Amino acid sequence: MGALKRIIDRIRNLVGRPAAYFAAEWNRMSARERRLLSILGGALGGCAVLLVSYLVVDAFRTMSQENQDMREAIEAIAKHSDEYRDAKAQVTAIQKRIGTEPPQLAADLEAAAKEAGIQIPETADRPDSTAGKHYVEHSLDVKLRKVDLKSLATFLGKVETGRALVLITRLDIRRSFGGDGTSVDVDLTATTFERLKDGSKKPVPKGAAGKGKG
Repeated sequence: MGALKRIIDRIRNLVGRPAAYFAAEWNRMSARERRLLSILGGALGGCAVLLVSYLVVDAFRTMSQENQDMREAIEAIAKHSDEYRDAKAQVTAIQKRIGTEPPQLAADLEAAAKEAGIQIPETADRPDSTAGKHYVEHSLDVKLRKVDLKSLATFLGKVETGRALVLITRLDIRRSFGGDGTSVDVDLTATTFERLKDGSKKPVPKGAAGKGKG
């Protein structure tokens, strides 16, 4: 108890000395000086209150805006969730059609042509190229001669809806020379993709192999 009392007395002395000093100074001031000092103190107190009020209101507005932005983001996610799921399902379906095994583009085209009742007289491979970081693009130029439009439509439908993902990236149709007017000649490019396995090397772009040789 004695130690606690000494601590309290010391704190009281530390606080009391400045208080006594200011009280003495206040008593020595004239009435006019006291009034001016009171006005100055009131002005400073009012400014402090206004500053604190502004900071509180600004913080409240910021918090309200953040909450509003969060609500709008949640509403947007909920509104477009079905579209996101549909897009994700389409990507998954495309990746499944691409698969991880090397594509058999020529064989797939021959199978589609057989189902459509037409023949493929000529094909030509195009150089492979990269498609992003994880895929290789394979393309094949195809020539069809004197096919009717119905058979052509059947062939194109079979190609693009087959087991593997094959896209017709170029299609040139013209009337067959010397035909009966119902047949056409077709030049097209069919493209498919191969997923690169871990550690697989990407194809070297055409012409890159010769660089650096002197």
